[in-house]
Amino acid sequence: MPTIRTASDLQRNISEIYELCENSPEPVYITRNGKADLVVMNARSYEIHEQLRREVFDYEMTLKERLMAAYEDVKAGRVVPLEEALERMGWDD
Repeated sequence: MPTIRTASDLQRNISEIYELCENSPEPVYITRNGKADLVVMNARSYEIHEQLRREVFDYEMTLKERLMAAYEDVKAGRVVPLEEALERMGWDD
């Protein structure tokens, strides 16, 4: 469950918010007027999060490129029936 604190808590008890961030990789949500306004987390957790985000993005872009190449192969007729492909790979029964 996310940790939620108010903007007033942040102003009055910044050391408590800092401690929450240091002791957990999860972010602390700061609300103002009952709505989420800020998200605070320790720098190491943020770096890990950003690295993972970049890796996922890179993976998705590689997958997209491969799918586009496969689509172009299909459009150009560079395909073989499944049975033939399995046979070529030695996976036939």
